[in-house]
Amino acid sequence: MKLKDLKKRVYRVWECLSDFNDALIQPENFKSEVRYFGDLRRQSTWQKAYCSFWARNIFDSNTDNRSLIDLLLNYTPDEWDWELRQEILDEFLAIPGGLDCIINGLEQILQYPINQEEKEIAHDVFKLVQEQSRISRSIAIGSVEQSRGTN
Repeated sequence: MKLKDLKKRVYRVWECLSDFNDALIQPENFKSEVRYFGDLRRQSTWQKAYCSFWARNIFDSNTDNRSLIDLLLNYTPDEWDWELRQEILDEFLAIPGGLDCIINGLEQILQYPINQEEKEIAHDVFKLVQEQSRISRSIAIGSVEQSRGTN
């Protein structure tokens, strides 16, 4: 993706972040908030900003942990942000309560899956969580394995 297009996407998720929190959007603050992630000339800075803002949007808009797994954290290779999925998850897990939302959603799906596809989605998200820090990984693995009945 070209830097120009990425910047537009970052701006959109940044705007949504303000909307979800009923905050007044102040466009003059946008670049300074992105600058927190690094040099504005670098694509990696904009990717980090996107991941952080998008993870916060996911958290703020989450009303159903099952849908969190099925829809919001279910990335497929044909999506433009496929390569950013791990970093988005890292940012989501850094939010207090983020890991609890994921564990709850995984438990719901693994205890009562709607179909095989949903079960596969849950396993894919579970694998992403496993790749995180040892602390979150051990908590997630223990909780989910307990819900699956495999300790």
